[in-house]
Amino acid sequence: MTLKEQLAEKKAAVMALAERIEAEDAEAIKEAGELETAINELTEKIKAAEKASNLLSQIGIKAQEEEKVEGIKSLDLGYLKSNRGSVQTYIKAATSPVTGPTIPVVSQRVAEIQYKLGVRDLFSEEAISGNSYTYFRMGATELPANFDGTTAEGAEKPQIHPTYTPVTEPLVKKAAHLKETDELLNDAPYLESVVRGRGVYELRKVTDAYLVSKLLGTSGIDVTVNTGISFDNLLKAKMAVNYNTGYDAEAIIINPADLQTLLLTKDGGQTGQYLMGGPAYAPYGNGAYGEYLPIWGLKVVATSAIASGTAIVGAFKTCASVITKANEGFRVEVANQNEDDFVKNMVTVRIEERLLEAVRLPGGFAKVYTA
Repeated sequence: MTLKEQLAEKKAAVMALAERIEAEDAEAIKEAGELETAINELTEKIKAAEKASNLLSQIGIKAQEEEKVEGIKSLDLGYLKSNRGSVQTYIKAATSPVTGPTIPVVSQRVAEIQYKLGVRDLFSEEAISGNSYTYFRMGATELPANFDGTTAEGAEKPQIHPTYTPVTEPLVKKAAHLKETDELLNDAPYLESVVRGRGVYELRKVTDAYLVSKLLGTSGIDVTVNTGISFDNLLKAKMAVNYNTGYDAEAIIINPADLQTLLLTKDGGQTGQYLMGGPAYAPYGNGAYGEYLPIWGLKVVATSAIASGTAIVGAFKTCASVITKANEGFRVEVANQNEDDFVKNMVTVRIEERLLEAVRLPGGFAKVYTA
């Protein structure tokens, strides 16, 4: 039953008491007073819902099925975009199954915010419609003894045995919520900043930590470079990836403390030049300063998602992927009747995403650490 239907029911109940009230029936007068209180509360709730609905109408209503956003776009109220996928917003007046009318989904373009390169950005992106995903993890390829591919005319061809192991992973949900005053609903840029600056940003960090943890826990990644993080060892890890898989590594994940050590490394000559470039210039004054210059041609992601003393070198795009729930991305919902939000003029913003990590070729990653 909607709020307006409840309001009509309460008003009808008052009308039914009219004769008893005129007869000064004390019980009827008391009942009418209780109904009046309920009517006033329902009227305020309806006004709040209509106010929010009118606001959304003013900034341009677009039904969810009318707009399918592809690629990377700016953050919306209707389809808030992270720089990886769709972020859908559902603005609700209430969460109660009885008193909770739903305000239509809307779309309002606001300023795009760029995040620095993160762990999540290194992986290829895929999507599924179900709640779990089965993929095949490639192991070592078994070859015949003394295999060189040469075969005599009419002879049996030697068999190559690639090994595959089916792996089934469920989507995991990364979610959080935050509270703000209901003035947030009147300020689209502020809503954008809350969702991006405190919601999506924090979820990106915990998602990166999840991806790193899953990757390091995957059996089969190369762990032969175990004498510490150095320029030499990072190159050895890059070569190990190519040797193991034939693929070229693309990036390094490293803790900021370890990256700082590398950035402060100087040559042994009299010039004392920083190997990674000084505070104002690239190495040996060859070009302008650039943050996180490539190391051995590899992109660098500095993040606390990986512990100091450990780094990962990998062919991320070709050997693994992040799987998300199709047509969801980050889902953002706002309600003003969670707990005591309504009486305190507060709203609750809930942000969540479902995803999993699929490491198809573990040999495409090398762990650099100190044993």
